[in-house]
Amino acid sequence: MRKRRIAGALLAAVMMFGGMVYLPAENSAVVIQSEAAGKLAAPKDLKVSVSGRNIRISWSKVKGASAYRVYTYRNGKFVKLKNVKTTSIGLSDLPYGEQRFKVAALVKKNKKYVAQKASEEITVMIAREFNTDNITVNTQSSIRIAGSDVVVRFDPFRISGNPNDADIIFFTHEHYDHFSLDDIERVRKPDTIYVAPKTMEGELQNIGINDAILFGTDERKEVAGIQVEAVPAYNTDKSFHQKYKGWLGYVVTIDGIRYYIAGDTDVTPESETVVCDVAFVPIGGSYTMNAKQAAELINAIKPKAAIPTHYGSIVGSRSDENTFRSYVDSSIQVVSKLF
Repeated sequence: MRKRRIAGALLAAVMMFGGMVYLPAENSAVVIQSEAAGKLAAPKDLKVSVSGRNIRISWSKVKGASAYRVYTYRNGKFVKLKNVKTTSIGLSDLPYGEQRFKVAALVKKNKKYVAQKASEEITVMIAREFNTDNITVNTQSSIRIAGSDVVVRFDPFRISGNPNDADIIFFTHEHYDHFSLDDIERVRKPDTIYVAPKTMEGELQNIGINDAILFGTDERKEVAGIQVEAVPAYNTDKSFHQKYKGWLGYVVTIDGIRYYIAGDTDVTPESETVVCDVAFVPIGGSYTMNAKQAAELINAIKPKAAIPTHYGSIVGSRSDENTFRSYVDSSIQVVSKLF
């Protein structure tokens, strides 16, 4: 599921700074819309250094350029950020998450700057200090992740009280312990956004949710500023969660941290390609992968932290966590949230 933005010849240009990545994107030398293209080359050799939420972008000098324009990506398009006369720019206090930039050389015509071809895109991931304190799992796969400005819930079930705090609710599939109207009522707000597999559209409409954002398998979208990638979730050796039903897990990026919520699934070819910082995997067996299989998946995808789910209540026992922990590579943090 890793983003593939790197043309083959540019692969060596990918750089890492404290866990934050920048990479040249496809479709280089794109002309910024509404700007008149001239004859100057696009800036090259873009580099970035990162310190916390502060970055500095630099590039090679373009012969004939009077100045340079830096663009940032907002609301689905690149927009002007700032003009500079140097070949670098420092930006501070950037928001957490993915930040995208382009640079264009400027020439002066009739006392006005005119932008030339834009550079390759640079993507910078600004991630908060890594920890799992913002995560709760109350039972099964009922997960709550609190970001800096968003609360996201997955498959709310057996919720205590009426927190009514969910900005976004994700559903992985329609089984009662993942799609519970009583618990939806306990966590939703008037403006809550709903995300679900396309195959759940009818079930959502039956409970009055007609404006959900629906995902097909392997589909990617931005939802309320959060990057979301759908991952098929299905059984490979049993019939409880069949592939044709189109049920899902999700990879969501919140504050620059990638979370994989696997849903009810076995180990699949799709799950083995997931790239994430935190992985929530079912370990209870019977309807999903068991503890040993889940550990094998974690060892394959190598997140920073693994959080076991879907055990110790309806299916599986508390001892499954010990089994899971014993098989997970010692370099990966296993975090218990259920018990």
